Formats: sequence, structure tokens, C-alpha cells
Amino acid sequence: MRRNSLLTFLSALIPGVGYMYLGLVRRGIQFLILFLLVEPVFDMVGLGFLSTIVKVPIWFYTFFDTFNLANKIDRGEIVHDSDLFGNGNFRINESISNLFSNKFLTLVGWGLILIGIIAVFNKMFYGYELYNLIRSYISTYFVPVLFIAIGAYLLLKNKRL
Repeated sequence: MRRNSLLTFLSALIPGVGYMYLGLVRRGIQFLILFLLVEPVFDMVGLGFLSTIVKVPIWFYTFFDTFNLANKIDRGEIVHDSDLFGNGNFRINESISNLFSNKFLTLVGWGLILIGIIAVFNKMFYGYELYNLIRSYISTYFVPVLFIAIGAYLLLKNKRL
């Protein structure tokens, strides 16, 4: 059954809603909650200016992944509604072992250390003019420069193929 392209596009504009439109409710709710919680959590630890840097890749991923999955479903492929960090089969023993795998814990540990260090520096140097200037440049120019770098990479990668 072919889905309405306009409704797929409109639902994909809100992270997670596109997945729900495709019938992948578990994945959709998890991405929607993740997207909505990024800003309040980063504000709470004093890193609100970084929330956009985290939210933009989430938005792009869910937007394009929604169309990728819609194409798979339209071709008749089976797409499973999986968890954000897992395989979708919730069994207590497997979920706990997956959650506490060494790779995942290492990644979470380094992420928490990095966020903590940035938050401490943010609190320590908040009143200094140079720090505020640097923070302003990061929040103003980082995302557009990131877009330019990714676009240039994709164009150069495409030429090599």
C-alpha cells in the first residue's frame, strides 16, 4: 500500500511523528521524547547553547530515515518497530545485558564526562567577556559551518565515485 507523499513529508517534519505515521510507534515516541528533552536537559546543566548542535542532527536523521523506511515499506519489505538503542525485543535479561554492554557504557561515560566538563567551564567562566564572545560564535556559526562542511564532503565524495 503506497502512502501519501504529502502526509509523509508533513509528518517527517516533526522528529518521531513520521515514524508513527509509518506505524513504527515505539521508535517514533522514543525519538520524539529524545528530541523534546534535549533542550531542557542541556538548559538544566547550563549548556543550552549546545542544544541546537544536538537537535539538528536528530532532526535530519529522523527526517531522511522516515523517507527511507517509507520506501522500504512501499516496496513490501518488512520493517520492524525497534527501540532506539536495541533490537525491539524487550526481554529483561537481554535488555539489561545490551544496556550495560562495554561499548555502550564507554560511550555514555565519555559523553557524560564531556558534558560535565563543558558545564563546569560554562559556570566558571560565565561572567568573562572573552568566554561569552567565544560561546556566542559557537552558537551562531557552528551549525551553518557544519552544514557547509557536510555538504562539501558529500559533493566531493560523490565526485570520487
